[in-house]
Amino acid sequence: MMVRYRGLPWSIADYMTLAASYPFRRISSVDYCCEHEVAHDREEVLDRIARTAATNRECFARAGDLGIRQRFMPVIQGREPDDYARSLDSIDAIVLPGSVIGVGSMCRRPTHGPQGLIAVVERLTHNLPIGTKAHLFGVKGDALPYLAPFARWIASIDSQGWGIAARRHALRHRISKTDRLAADFMERWYRTQCERLLEPPRFVTEAADIPVRPPPLDPWEQAIAQARAEIRDLIETGELDHDAMTDAWVEGWAADIWHSRRPETSRYAA
Repeated sequence: MMVRYRGLPWSIADYMTLAASYPFRRISSVDYCCEHEVAHDREEVLDRIARTAATNRECFARAGDLGIRQRFMPVIQGREPDDYARSLDSIDAIVLPGSVIGVGSMCRRPTHGPQGLIAVVERLTHNLPIGTKAHLFGVKGDALPYLAPFARWIASIDSQGWGIAARRHALRHRISKTDRLAADFMERWYRTQCERLLEPPRFVTEAADIPVRPPPLDPWEQAIAQARAEIRDLIETGELDHDAMTDAWVEGWAADIWHSRRPETSRYAA
């Protein structure tokens, strides 16, 4: 939906009303995913982390009004392991004791590497509040043996892999994707994950690559980066709406910064 519609086609109020309409065991916050297909550069990743902090607070407040706060699951976002730590810090005030915290943008992430699933989970084990656990959105089944050493911090995982498999099966055989067919694929997926959990734990031994830092920015790019950072801070603290990050606003904000940095020009023209 983020790619196709450039956002969610419903309001947070509508989403939370739906969440309160049925006794769901867990209700996740609205969040802004950070996969490469959606967030094309570093600045966009940071923007989406800030927006996720804002939507967490709004969903949490509405959950209180609707009497479903105890079932609310905040969600953190990011690309690099430190992003998730920052995202977690930004919602510290709304994490209730014993909460499950959703960890987004996992579904297209490799298992290994400096931005891999294991690197993110390992980083969070040092940051999760005592008594909380993580729900990992979209984890691939072959990663489960590598997650075994971190099992005490993980409450659950999910995947839409079974749904995609059911859809492709129906298309290939030219049959309807009925609820019964989908349930068969879901049960098969679930049993496969249970079998993977019985495999011996695996440990990551390879050294992580050192990320390459981008070259210094020119003055205008520095102003743009500072403007985005200042707007993100205001979004995270709730002083700006989470949809307020527009290119026009960023450029206008950056122009003020850029002009304030320029040497004062003479009032007399030659």
